[in-house]
Amino acid sequence: MSILRNLFVATLALCAAAPPLPAAEPLVIGLPLSQTGNLADSAEHVRKGLTLWLEQVNVAGGILGRPVELKTYDDKSDPGTAVRLTERLITSDKVDLLISPFGSSATIAASAVNEKHRRVAMNVSGASQQIHQRGFRYIVQVVAPSNEYVAGIFPVAARAGHKTIAYIARDYTGARDVEAAVRALAAQHGMTIVMLEYFPAGTTDFSSHITRARDLKPDVWISIGYPNEAIEMIRQMRAGNYAPKMFVSNGVSQEDFITATGRDGDYAFGISLYEPGQKTKGNEAFVRDFRARWGYEPGYYAAMGWAAAAVLREAVEKAGTIDQEKIRGSLLELRTETPFGPFAVDATGAQVAKKAMIIQVRNGRREIVWPFELQTMAPVLPMPTWAER
Repeated sequence: MSILRNLFVATLALCAAAPPLPAAEPLVIGLPLSQTGNLADSAEHVRKGLTLWLEQVNVAGGILGRPVELKTYDDKSDPGTAVRLTERLITSDKVDLLISPFGSSATIAASAVNEKHRRVAMNVSGASQQIHQRGFRYIVQVVAPSNEYVAGIFPVAARAGHKTIAYIARDYTGARDVEAAVRALAAQHGMTIVMLEYFPAGTTDFSSHITRARDLKPDVWISIGYPNEAIEMIRQMRAGNYAPKMFVSNGVSQEDFITATGRDGDYAFGISLYEPGQKTKGNEAFVRDFRARWGYEPGYYAAMGWAAAAVLREAVEKAGTIDQEKIRGSLLELRTETPFGPFAVDATGAQVAKKAMIIQVRNGRREIVWPFELQTMAPVLPMPTWAER
């Protein structure tokens, strides 16, 4: 008995004298992210989603037993800068994993760098179909492709008897893709496009578009762009006492729009890829944690930021390595669900499982109006005039 006790004491002494095990080297995820410029407000929600995920994943043990770090640079909402920063992240910083920059234009540009270096990147927000039609192997999409954005507008508009459309969009590749979808869907639903106009990034004056719409009287105003543009459109419509029967913009589906427009934003329709009340895997906890961390309910920019990192982690864990070819293969095979919704991609890396919803702002809240089976409130159409509110 004394021999065993002496062995035990000796073992404890050896353990006490042994140097501590070295801490695992951090696994670094790099991304260019718009922190200034005209996309900064929108990209900020992606950053908050990623930050929440980072905090949670490190509490849960990291990835492959390694703590995780995010390395971000400000691409200034400029695709050329995003290209240079992607090169820097890969060659100078030697990050382990990559997430693409915010927006279709920057993602198209930066993905050529990923392809050159054979480095997988998660396409967090580049909806343009062109991104995945070039034969590139190392870009994998989380966001829904742009043709999915507008599918729900037409059944909602058709039920209300609307026949004519104005399409007013920021001039970028994603919006050009959406135009093709709008044309095809309009033809299917017996609707006519009577106004088609693009505006450059940075536009804040939409008075000429509103004047032309007042003359042409389209039933439905469809705008593809960002929340700041949707906010200005509504403000200027209110000031000019003009209201289409149906105003639709993907920018309506972010908290920025509701906060900035107040009651003037009521009855506007949004194209949404995610809503806090949807019954997706883990969404209740995600909404609770996001609200506790940031003080508001997440919109789809925040949710897809969280989801991009969560999907990447799952693929790396399944691969059991940060070898890029094995991660790519893992992502192509992966079928999973996050709070953002289902994830599955085809051989080009394009998302094939994610669908869009149409929401309407009612009393300062987003309500789902399409798909009809998910409806949380019936749409009000035509939208009330300003005098009727």
